[in-house]
Amino acid sequence: MPTNPPRASPDAVSTLGTKLWFLFGDDCPMNQWQGNPRISEGTMAELDDSPQGAEINAALFCHFTESAFLSAALRDRDRAALLVSDDAALLVQVPEGRRCPLSALGFDRLPIEPEDVYAKLRDRVAALGAVETILIDMTWSLAAMLGVNAIEAWGTVAEQAASDLGVTVVSIYNQDRMIEEQLQAALRAHQQFLAPSGLYENPYWLPRELLTASTLDEQLGFMLGRVVPDFAGQTFFRTFDKAAARGASPHWLDEDRATLGAPSARARWHIHCLGQLRVFVDGHREVDWRTKGGAPKKSKTLFAYLLNAGEKGAHADQISELLWPDLEAEQTKRARLHHTVAMVRKVLGSQQSITRNGDYYRLNVPDGSLIDITAFEQLCRRGLSLARHGQEDLALPIYFEAERLYAGDLFEDLPLEYLATETEDWIMPRRTWLREMAMRLHFDLSKLLRKYRRYGEALAWAQKAVAIDPTSEAANAEAMRVFHAMGRPDAMHRQFRQYRTALTTLGEAKEGVEIRAVYDELCRSLDRLSLSQRKTKELVLR
Repeated sequence: MPTNPPRASPDAVSTLGTKLWFLFGDDCPMNQWQGNPRISEGTMAELDDSPQGAEINAALFCHFTESAFLSAALRDRDRAALLVSDDAALLVQVPEGRRCPLSALGFDRLPIEPEDVYAKLRDRVAALGAVETILIDMTWSLAAMLGVNAIEAWGTVAEQAASDLGVTVVSIYNQDRMIEEQLQAALRAHQQFLAPSGLYENPYWLPRELLTASTLDEQLGFMLGRVVPDFAGQTFFRTFDKAAARGASPHWLDEDRATLGAPSARARWHIHCLGQLRVFVDGHREVDWRTKGGAPKKSKTLFAYLLNAGEKGAHADQISELLWPDLEAEQTKRARLHHTVAMVRKVLGSQQSITRNGDYYRLNVPDGSLIDITAFEQLCRRGLSLARHGQEDLALPIYFEAERLYAGDLFEDLPLEYLATETEDWIMPRRTWLREMAMRLHFDLSKLLRKYRRYGEALAWAQKAVAIDPTSEAANAEAMRVFHAMGRPDAMHRQFRQYRTALTTLGEAKEGVEIRAVYDELCRSLDRLSLSQRKTKELVLR
């Protein structure tokens, strides 16, 4: 592996997709991620004497199955280490006496309590003695939506531990299990990145004090100093310049975007759209749509409609047509719209939660807010990629996490009369697409479990896929394959008949060519067996 990674051109680091490519590409080694200044091993001794060098809060991205990569990145850091992990196969060279279960530090439940975790970590280090490096297996944090908060919360604990305890903290991420939102959280949480080629500064990281008590120019000056050593420790703007005209800005721009890679100053929302619409604000407070003087169904529909409209927002006439289609008086419609907007603002706890520009209304979602649809799509895509590359053991937990997120149809508790207008079908296309994705997820789970001969579980997932779409060729064919593998030919034939009945109900006269071919192939395999073999032989069709 080269010791001096090439520098990237400006174009190479211009988009987040390029920065994420090293982690999610098929053939991308760690040292090809470009754009960060590198701290060579030869300069580590000098850095260790400085206040900045004494604090190492690093992220290490790797495949847990590639032990050579992991060992090369850590080098001698695993000798006087405390390893926090439940994985006995991870870093086997760390002796039992220096290993600690995740539950001992409070990582067995989410969300974590940072102060409690730090106190337990501090006590564990003191009891063990001679700890130079804390190694944290971050698998505990990769639970879909809650994982983003968990990673960021751990980042503050890791920073405090590196500073107050004088130890190196290395957070080890299994990149096979990560999705994009979790990587973004790691970019915010860690000061450095560690790889076999060296230790790299993270230009997107900001220390706690700058996140909580600083101006934008101070944050920008700090980040510039990290990239350009000439500016390190300097005040980029003169004191007079920094104070001049403060308070004169009309605040036309969203200032919460000013913290670049840092979390938003506003508390993020957690929005669950799959199944019943549920929104959590102010940390973990669930929005109660029932408020005095309000109409909960209309308030919830307005939130969902504006969420679907995105940054462009929605015109008042479109909203009125959706919520009050039978009213003819425009003045009455507008009055009711203003009242409903006020009710939504009230339950969300902020007048700024819905903004108005002329006749357009926009849902002002805080930066960094999390939506289950995004995590669901990323998990499905990640699991499919792993399965296609023969990594079924890694794909299964990803698929299970995705299935846990799919609680039902998109906005399934919205009244039917609000799902479309005479001119706009605003939700059904996306609902259908997500339903098909869920059907495919259950189908893929069944295929993987059938490969491991876990036929009972495979059948359950295949039947869930059929329940979502009784006319799906893929789902019905998979259910027939599972019955065939279980030695249940009668159930296999019944599944095919049920599929044809579902088609007839929809007015379709003939089954699909592919499912007919699968059925015929399964039947031919049965014809080659005697009656006793059919009852006793485990039938497996790849």
